[in-house]
Amino acid sequence: MLSKLKLAADQEPKKTQDEHSIIRVYRRHAARAISEERWEVAEIFFDRILDVDPELTEAWLMKGLLRQYCREDDHTAANCYRKVIRLCGEQLGHPHAQRARASLGRLMTVWG
Repeated sequence: MLSKLKLAADQEPKKTQDEHSIIRVYRRHAARAISEERWEVAEIFFDRILDVDPELTEAWLMKGLLRQYCREDDHTAANCYRKVIRLCGEQLGHPHAQRARASLGRLMTVWG
């Protein structure tokens, strides 16, 4: 489920070539860690991506999904989803915002 999310090239903010390269490497490491069910390692690489680009909604969303479904930390997951929604702002149709709203809605339903 986590590895299926992809960021469309036209949705990426402008970054230097070095930043693109670093993020690409961290994404590969995170994907490998997820495929091996090494959740803590995957989260380290999402955090590294966010160190390079703290506004990358893909990384916030993936971190939220990881926290919710793999680490059973709904509170942190909800904060990650809220961050995605804030960063997407007026772009209501942005796929990351839609996914974050749906995931946050499910958490809120569970919390009552």
